[in-house]
Amino acid sequence: MITRVRPGPALLASGVVAVVRGTSGDRTDAVLTTLAGAGVRCLEVTVNTPGALESLRPARERLPADVELGAGTVLRPEEIDAAADAGASFVVAPDTRAGVDARAPARGLGYYPGAFTPTEVGAAWELGASAVKVFPAGAVGPRYLKEQGGPFRDIALLPTGGIGIDVAGDFIAAGTIAVGVGGPLVGDALDGGSLDALSERARRLMAAVAGARS
Repeated sequence: MITRVRPGPALLASGVVAVVRGTSGDRTDAVLTTLAGAGVRCLEVTVNTPGALESLRPARERLPADVELGAGTVLRPEEIDAAADAGASFVVAPDTRAGVDARAPARGLGYYPGAFTPTEVGAAWELGASAVKVFPAGAVGPRYLKEQGGPFRDIALLPTGGIGIDVAGDFIAAGTIAVGVGGPLVGDALDGGSLDALSERARRLMAAVAGARS
C-alpha cells in the first residue's frame, strides 16, 4: 500500500517553491527572512548549501507558522531524518531512488522527487510522491508539462529547474500545482547581493503565479 503525504497547504495556496542554493551559507537566514517577508510561503534550502540543515531550525522558530520549510537535493535517507529533526515539513530530490521514497512519508514529510520522462514521472508517483518534480523543466518549457498532464491528470506536477520569473505563470497555466524557482529568484542574494532586489523579484514571481491562477 502506498503511503502518500499530501502537498502542504502553503504550496497549494501559493503555487511557488523558492529554491535556495548557494556556495556560501552566510546569508541563508537573511535570504529566507526576505523571501518570507515578500510573501513566499514555501522555502527550500538545498542540503549542498553550506549549513543548510543548521539554518532550518532557527528559521522554523523565527518565521511565521504558515511558512513551510524544506530540504532540497536530498539523496540519502539519513538526510531526510536530519531534515525532519531540524523542522522541515518536506524534502525535494533531484531524482527518485529507493530508500528515500520510503523514509520521507515514514517521517511525515512531503516528498517531491525528481523525474523527467513519462516513465519516470509515473514511477515516482507510484512510489508515493506528494508531487513529482519535473526537472529540468526549463529545458523543455510549459508545453511539455501540459502534454504530460493529459495522461497524468491525477498526478501533481511541480516543474523546477531553469524557470524564469517571467515564464513561471505559463507553467501554472499548463496545469501544474506549483513551480520551483531558484537562480532567477535568488540571484546573487546569497553572495552579498541586494536583499531589496530579492524582495522585488519575489513579489514579481508571486504576482505572476497568482495572475496565472486567476
